Amino acid sequence: MKKRDLIYLVLILFATGFMLFLFLYFPKNENKFIIADIKTEIYGKIKKKVAVRKGLLTHAKISRYKKSDTLVLLGIENNKLVDIGDSILKHKNSPFFYILQKGKNPKKLKFVSISKSILNDKTFPKEWKDSCKTVWKSVVIDD
Repeated sequence: MKKRDLIYLVLILFATGFMLFLFLYFPKNENKFIIADIKTEIYGKIKKKVAVRKGLLTHAKISRYKKSDTLVLLGIENNKLVDIGDSILKHKNSPFFYILQKGKNPKKLKFVSISKSILNDKTFPKEWKDSCKTVWKSVVIDD
């Protein structure tokens, strides 16, 4: 085998190994979004309901205290449960949010669902895994 062929072979093996490493040890995009959603903290009032697609009210514009307004995905069903002026509270490191309406009990709703494949992924935070089996059980969905 020529020296040049050996160098090409080593480079190909190195590139293949590097791509395999990236595939196995870096979080998938879906994991990043779900983990970011769980880490998010929101407290504010619902300013208006928003349709990002024509005719489907799925989002709410939230006026937050001392922060810029933000757009939050509530889904079609949850958007029907809220009114303009209601407060929304989402604690940091929780997959739930609460709708606070005057004169009514708070409504606990899912902010994010966690699939079993994400729960079992190496990049999913270990400190949340036990919560998914107990306290967060209602947000873990089957694939």
